Amino acid sequence: MKNTFLILLPALYIFIGCGKNDENLNPLSEKSDFYPIDFCIVSGSTLDEEGSGMVSYTHIHDGMKIKFCCKPCLPKFQKDPDKFLVILEEEIKALKQENAPES
Repeated sequence: MKNTFLILLPALYIFIGCGKNDENLNPLSEKSDFYPIDFCIVSGSTLDEEGSGMVSYTHIHDGMKIKFCCKPCLPKFQKDPDKFLVILEEEIKALKQENAPES
């Protein structure tokens, strides 16, 4: 039993360690500074650009960072998040297809 524990301990350490690094690969992780789209999924307005005067609002939904053009878009999102998350997923898929190397 003790030998099994000693064998599994390093495997567990590696598994847990690898899982933490995966958060950095998710652009929507609350810890990521990168956000893949440049518009609000609720209003369709362009998210703030430096010097534009508009201030975007960031919300964490189930560990996912979501940016809105303004704070009043949050209640609209919270009323039916699945509706807006589909838009976000579609945009991310489109961006991945655009950036995929052609074969």
